[in-house]
Amino acid sequence: MVKLLKFFAFATFFVLALIYFVPKQSAYYAAEKEARKYKVVLSGEEIVENAFSLELNHSSFSYSSIESATIGSLNVKLFGLYNAISASDIRLSSVAKAFVPLRIDEMKVTYGVFDPLNALFSARGEFGALEGKFNLKDRNVSVILKPSPLMSSKYQNTMREFKKNEKGEYEYDKIF
Repeated sequence: MVKLLKFFAFATFFVLALIYFVPKQSAYYAAEKEARKYKVVLSGEEIVENAFSLELNHSSFSYSSIESATIGSLNVKLFGLYNAISASDIRLSSVAKAFVPLRIDEMKVTYGVFDPLNALFSARGEFGALEGKFNLKDRNVSVILKPSPLMSSKYQNTMREFKKNEKGEYEYDKIF
């Protein structure tokens, strides 16, 4: 029993030390280079390396050379078994104003090896609150939206894409 406890203590120490000492900025730049292949660019960011995470402040998000959003704070935690990206103070481009409210207060994306086929996400903002998952194998996104009064009244064209369920929430499913 003592040997097993020592093994888990050393294994935990090794994993934590590996996460602590990994060059997070270099890993970020490698991921940024890979994302450019998919026309996704994060620019103008101020990078702050913490012990177990990487924080990006005041960044601009572009897709296909179109500035899509500005992100106040983005926190990346990569632990191997559980990974999370949290963003706050997101402002969408004015191009999206016809479809959705432009302010997103917070957003979180998580992925873990205990559910390796699904990436889970949630967001809260002027549109209300949403939760969803993206199935990596089937490339299917499922979203449940609890719309705000603003979303329900002003963005009815967008709301038509959702189906209302028996709980009064709105569902959206699409395969990419």
